[in-house]
Amino acid sequence: MRRFEFRLEQVLKVKQQHERLAELRQQQARFRLEATQAEVAAVQRQIQELAVALDKGIHGAAEQQLWMAHYQRSRVLGQSLTAAEDRVQHAQQELDQADVRRKQLATEVEALLHLRQEQWQAHRQEVARAQQEHLDELGMRRWLTGQQN
Repeated sequence: MRRFEFRLEQVLKVKQQHERLAELRQQQARFRLEATQAEVAAVQRQIQELAVALDKGIHGAAEQQLWMAHYQRSRVLGQSLTAAEDRVQHAQQELDQADVRRKQLATEVEALLHLRQEQWQAHRQEVARAQQEHLDELGMRRWLTGQQN
């Protein structure tokens, strides 16, 4: 009897490799998102620390220079926060795209695995039917041989 052969086995293997790569890209995108979120949190902490320092109050001419330095620092931190939030948004979009791609490939792999399973079941039924026909033929020959004697 012929052995089972799934004609789309190579396609399945390639799709499975692509799925693994998509999972890696998804993980990388998740790490980038987490890193950019940590960056935003760090900038927000710096802004909070600066706000606490400003809240203590500044008096006199020397402290006016300190106030100007704090003001400049707050401007820079505000720009840094905006840029970091933009990177978070971009990283989130990348993660969303990676999720969609991985899900698409997982669906394709699952469909091919299901098709292979169906073909395997059909092959097993065909083999069982062929074996049964062979046994029936042997039984019939023996019966006929017994009838002739």
